[in-house]
Amino acid sequence: MSNDVFLGYALNAVDAKSRLSIPADYRDALTARGSDRSLYIGPGHGGADCLLAYDQRYVSHAAREHLERHGSSSDRARFDEAGLLFGSAATVKIDDAGRIVLSATLKALGDIGGHVWFVGGLEWFEMWNPWRYLAREGLDPRIARLVRAEMAARGLDPDSEPGL
Repeated sequence: MSNDVFLGYALNAVDAKSRLSIPADYRDALTARGSDRSLYIGPGHGGADCLLAYDQRYVSHAAREHLERHGSSSDRARFDEAGLLFGSAATVKIDDAGRIVLSATLKALGDIGGHVWFVGGLEWFEMWNPWRYLAREGLDPRIARLVRAEMAARGLDPDSEPGL
């Protein structure tokens, strides 16, 4: 498989300045995709309570799919979907240390606190509050064990989110 897709998972902390390290494999994929170290971050697909991150290549893909679905229709659904897919995304730059800064707005949109669970999705990746990820209905128990193990390795209690 090509190295220009987002594979795997990671658990990283958000620091006091709201900086978040993007996993090295994801940064490598962005480079292989020809990205200028820019990410677009918006709400998760299908109402998922997470953030979705992608590059310009995925924007082009999503725009083509949107056009195929709606053409030049003047239906409100076309505009609502465009607003969700394209209008709600924020552009962030990855710094030389491999980090982005999560604005207060993005943190609120993704319900992000002190840690982020990254999940690769080939053309994009999701960024979850790890406790919200574990609370997902229908989460495969093997994946739940993996998340719990990663959290425990960092001294996080999967059953008790800090600050609640």
